Order: sequence, then C-alpha cells, then structure tokens
Amino acid sequence: MKKRLIVLLIVVCVLLPATLSAAMVDLSIGATALYNQTFTQMQTAFDAEDYTGFSTFENYAFGADVRMKILLAEVDLVGMFGQETIGGTDYTTISVLTAGGISLDILNFARLGFAMGPRFNVYIDSATGEAQVKDSNNVLVDWNNFGDAFLKSPVAYRATVDFDLGGLMLGLNYTVDTLYTFENWDKVQDLFDADPNGGKVGISLLFSLL
Repeated sequence: MKKRLIVLLIVVCVLLPATLSAAMVDLSIGATALYNQTFTQMQTAFDAEDYTGFSTFENYAFGADVRMKILLAEVDLVGMFGQETIGGTDYTTISVLTAGGISLDILNFARLGFAMGPRFNVYIDSATGEAQVKDSNNVLVDWNNFGDAFLKSPVAYRATVDFDLGGLMLGLNYTVDTLYTFENWDKVQDLFDADPNGGKVGISLLFSLL
C-alpha cells in the first residue's frame, strides 16, 4: 500500500506541474524529415564508419507534421513522401501516421510526447503506377480501398522531444512499427513485440499557431 502511495505521489508531482505550465490548447504545424533506415542499420553504418547513406537523398522522406494538444492529450498527424527501391523496383512511398497519446511540457522549454496509432505505408510502382500497402510483416500486399489499407497497416509508436525556440519548436522523433494490425485485432501481444531498434529517426520544425 505504501509503495502504491509513493508511486501515485510521484506521478502527481510530475504531471501536475506539467499540466499547470502547459497551454490549454496548442496547434502546431510544420515540416518533418525522416531518415529511412532503421536504428540498427544506422548503428551498423557507424560501426563500419560508412557515412555515405546519410548523404544519399533517396534515404530520406519529407513531409508535414501536425500536432493538436489539449492539456496532456495530443493527436499527431504526419504525412511523408519518399522513394525506395525494393527488389530492383522503384517505388514512390506515401506514409501517413495518425496517432494519439500524451504530451508533457517541461518548464516551458521542452516538450516530451508519446503517441500510438495506425501508420499507412503506400508504395506506388514508379513504372506501372500500381499501389500496394506494406503490412506488419514488412511485405507489400494488395488493397481494395482505404478501409482495407487501414486494417492491414501496422500500429506504430512515436516518441518526440521538442525544444521551444520562441514560437518555433525544433525536435527529434522516433517511430517504431509494431506487429499489430486491426485486421488481427485479437493479437494484442503484437503491440509489445516490436523491435525498439527497428525504429526510424526524424526531425521536425513546428510553428505554433495557438
């Protein structure tokens, strides 16, 4: 009982100042860029002292980052465009993440966030125009409509840390796809079997509108 009380007091001590120091409502919009290699691949490149991938334009995806925050709750909408070659086939990639979670303001200087939600990964064949989606097994599969794509797309985690530059927010984000899809809604364990080193690192520059 005492341990639970201590944990509760710690949570209150952390959340209460964050809530009081935060704006009631905040809407931010800006640009984002994602390095389209996993953290494991980045570590391998660093260990081999091979930095050529970081200067290759095709290894990056670019897009927009929109965040709506009400007290501690936050909703993220992230759209990304990029290019990728799989099995000798060139694809134009479109990734859309819709996620909900929590966001904590730290002394009006930094903001920490964690959210989760489905991430659509659409791959369009540059030669034929045929579109497919990438499922939780990292395999390209056919889809009939957006509802079908929603069911097949993996749920992703997204962690963010942003720094307030006075009307601007500059931050890093880390996105990890899980094995969970709404198509197999009963396999809840797949939410926790994601490889934490299989995520991708990005950077965002946000303008606060509210």
